[in-house]
Amino acid sequence: MEQGQRLHQNRARIRACATRRCLTLGSRLFLLLLCTLCTPAIATLPVQSVPLLTEREVLNRPVIARWTMEEGLPHNLVHGLVQDRDGMIWVATWEGVARFDGRTFTSFDRQNTPGMELSSVFSVVAESDGSVLVGTAYNGVFRYVAGRWQHLGDARAQRLRAEFILRDADGAVWVGNEDGLFRIERDGRLIDVGTRAGLRNIKVVCLLQDGDGLLVGTSQGLFRLASATASAYRWGSTAMQTASIRNLARDRNGGLLIATEVGLFWRSAGGDVQWLQRGERVVAALQDQENQLWMTLSNGQLLRVLPGGGNAQVLSISGVFGATLIEDREGLIWAGSSDGLYRVAKGDAGGLTRRDGLGSDYVRVVRQSADGAIWIGHAAGLDLWQHGRIRALRIGDRPGRDPAALALAPTKDGGMWVGTDSQGVVLLSADGSIRQRLGVEAGVPKTMVRAVLPDADGGLWIGSNDGLLYRKGAYMRAYGTADGLPGSHVQTLYRDHVGVLWIGTNQGIATMSADGVLKGIPSGSGFQAQNAFDFLEDPDGTLWIASDHGLLRRSGGLFHLYDHRVGLPRDKLFRLIDDKRGNIWATSNLGVLRIPRADLGQLDAGQRTKLVVDVLDRSDGMPGSQVNGSSAPAGWRSRDGTLLIPTSAGLGLIDPTLPGLRSVRPPPLMIESLQVNGKPLALHRNYILHGSVARLAIRYAGLSFRSPDKVRYRYRLYGFDRQWIDAGSNEEAVYTNLPPGDYRMEVQAIISPLDWSRSERIGSVSFPLQLVPPFWQRWPFVLFASMSVTGLLLWWYHGRTYRHRRRQRRLNAIIADRTHELRANNMALTAANRERDELVRKLAYQAGHDALTGLPNRHTAEPYLTAALEQAMAASTTLCVALLDIDYFKKINDAYGHEIGDEVLRRVGDLLRVALGDNAFAARHGGEEFLLVLPGLDREQALACLDTLRGRFAALTLQDEDGCVVQFTASIGFACLSPTLRTRRDLLLQADKHLYQAKHEGRDRVIG
Repeated sequence: MEQGQRLHQNRARIRACATRRCLTLGSRLFLLLLCTLCTPAIATLPVQSVPLLTEREVLNRPVIARWTMEEGLPHNLVHGLVQDRDGMIWVATWEGVARFDGRTFTSFDRQNTPGMELSSVFSVVAESDGSVLVGTAYNGVFRYVAGRWQHLGDARAQRLRAEFILRDADGAVWVGNEDGLFRIERDGRLIDVGTRAGLRNIKVVCLLQDGDGLLVGTSQGLFRLASATASAYRWGSTAMQTASIRNLARDRNGGLLIATEVGLFWRSAGGDVQWLQRGERVVAALQDQENQLWMTLSNGQLLRVLPGGGNAQVLSISGVFGATLIEDREGLIWAGSSDGLYRVAKGDAGGLTRRDGLGSDYVRVVRQSADGAIWIGHAAGLDLWQHGRIRALRIGDRPGRDPAALALAPTKDGGMWVGTDSQGVVLLSADGSIRQRLGVEAGVPKTMVRAVLPDADGGLWIGSNDGLLYRKGAYMRAYGTADGLPGSHVQTLYRDHVGVLWIGTNQGIATMSADGVLKGIPSGSGFQAQNAFDFLEDPDGTLWIASDHGLLRRSGGLFHLYDHRVGLPRDKLFRLIDDKRGNIWATSNLGVLRIPRADLGQLDAGQRTKLVVDVLDRSDGMPGSQVNGSSAPAGWRSRDGTLLIPTSAGLGLIDPTLPGLRSVRPPPLMIESLQVNGKPLALHRNYILHGSVARLAIRYAGLSFRSPDKVRYRYRLYGFDRQWIDAGSNEEAVYTNLPPGDYRMEVQAIISPLDWSRSERIGSVSFPLQLVPPFWQRWPFVLFASMSVTGLLLWWYHGRTYRHRRRQRRLNAIIADRTHELRANNMALTAANRERDELVRKLAYQAGHDALTGLPNRHTAEPYLTAALEQAMAASTTLCVALLDIDYFKKINDAYGHEIGDEVLRRVGDLLRVALGDNAFAARHGGEEFLLVLPGLDREQALACLDTLRGRFAALTLQDEDGCVVQFTASIGFACLSPTLRTRRDLLLQADKHLYQAKHEGRDRVIG
């Protein structure tokens, strides 16, 4: 019931805090001052008045980070905090306790820790042996050691309400709660010390070891207890003895900080007492390593007082604070409230946002003018930061929302040219008043103006999404892709020391010489990028280019690219700034990169393979990690060296000297868990694993609460891995199916910038790991088994060899007999095969040739004609086909007999072979008809050839048995390959038609 009432009160306070946050910064501070003046007792330290907003004031702001249930916290109501020996932060919440490594919360509650009622946790204490004590609301005190939980004390102690706990030098645990003071002895007995000491029914809020005694803070004042058996007596000044105590802590010199309902009492080691924040309900206080005093107030304020006193700085933190405020080993301040866990750190950067007076957090451009004023262009217009104040400047051409400012360029008289996203270019005076507008009527396109560059002679270059425009007085000239620009979107303009204008576009870069010659260098023509966002020139003429593919250096007319392959965290870069300290600062959408020039030189000389690049982002104090670009200038170096960076969440400020001075300690590294085949093992110094290891998972954590996202890891299993395995930000190493053996697991961690050669920056942890093989894999068993198997193999081999030899002798005799028989059979078969082959050859010849004339027959002629026709058409050559028929052959047979007829056919075959030779083809087509194929001859050549052949036939004579002279003639019809005669059938039909015509016209002739 009491806890529910407290939660109800906390919710009411949270609503009140939310209402206060709706007020502006000035209103909140005014109300705070008014309330302070109205209190009965005036506080010693006044709350700061609204300061002038200077670069140094912004940079001095601490960086505040917050974690809630959405990030893994068991509950937003934080009661206690402590850092253990290994460096982990333990958080006591209403729904359990959590261990935090900077990135991940490991929660312990009654659900995931069987048998341990770890809910409603009030307090947490770290012990020197690495264990942690946890005090709960209903179940006493628990102890966590080496991955295991223990419930302390006897049955009574395990039901005790432990709102505050303390381990003393004797090993006993002191417990304070609303019923008084108790002590759990080392043997587990619970002793009611409060009743014996006179503190019965007095609510004990906090405890602090004080020499041999104990300081007891209660709701009725401060008491001291000399021993566990002594009576308590009131201690300190009268105000301390009567005030309701909230928290006790030591300062750095052994003094005492006493937080009470009426203020903070600071008692020095010498006994002097200061009463700070008089009348305020101070919940907790501490003095940090830099001697700053921190206080949390019940109204939700966190105050910081710098050494030497002065006004207390109010930090913006929500919720109702618990009585816990600690400083970790990195010097970071941790506080818990009803709204979660907070971390306060000194950052390397700062930021301006709408809370400081910016018109928009989405900042696009920034530039400092000669008078020191800083011009800030953003999505809602333009602001001027001058004399510690930020004021809006009107740049719109109509009432309502101003256009976004995308480009800034100064004038000689202290004014500023402003390029906008929709209203062209505006010229402002030094006081911010509008002097001139250049819009559509002046030739300026109504598109995004991303770059403006005035010339000394009064000319003005304007780069927009429609190309490049030059304007001087009434003269105006536009340049586009047709004029040589690689791309139509001009994103930056730069004039080098010899007067050459460099133009960055979305498709490459271009130059314009002093005499107006435009030369494009498009993407891919030696320029290894597409978008060019910024230029930076060195005194020797070397030109650096920020692009979407990395950092480019142009020297001697050649481009050299530096990208992720040489260590850049991000390839797309927007702005390049020389800090005059040997570094190039490059902006990206993952933060700002600091690139040492010396590293670039060593990389070019082959002295290193990777750049060591530091990254500043939101975790370092920047308002956001996404830096904006594609506008000019998207970043500036102020007169005092501060870097001004436009981001999507405000204007970032970086002191380039801070990252170099920051102490980069090696991050403490610890093994969080080890699992074998999915089962967790208790943490030890070394591990001996038996049996098969199918999966080994090792979780580790490098502790850097300042920059947890910048911790990078590498690991190796010595004896298995040949080299280090780069794990990036991954916090787990997994091995599968490891063979038995002796190994050593080694893990290393480093905080960016990544440079594994710097051993002084590397945290490491290692442990031996022995995988014991099962008995059948151990060497005695393997040796015995090997010898046994070898003996069996030898016995088997000997027996098998003997049987084989005996069988071989029998086989040899059989083989000798069979070999003789086979040899004889083989000789007979060989002779038969020769006869068969000769017969097959003759049969094949007879099948394709005419037995009477010796010419190919029709079966051979038709495939030949088809192939010759395809070859002629493929080669586009001529081909003629002829049919030759012996005139009156039947009469010759009838008059002289078939023997004379056969002799005529033989003479025709002989004549065709001799006359045609290898240049043509002749075949007996059937009866007294012959087929002639004449490749390569046109009609006239074929006609002459065939007519000569006809004449030779007419000159042939032969005699029969009676001495009668027999003569004969031949008629020939032929056809030639043509567009209309392209098939074998068409050619033969046409040749046959001409043969018939020759017969009809009197025979002994050639027609074709």
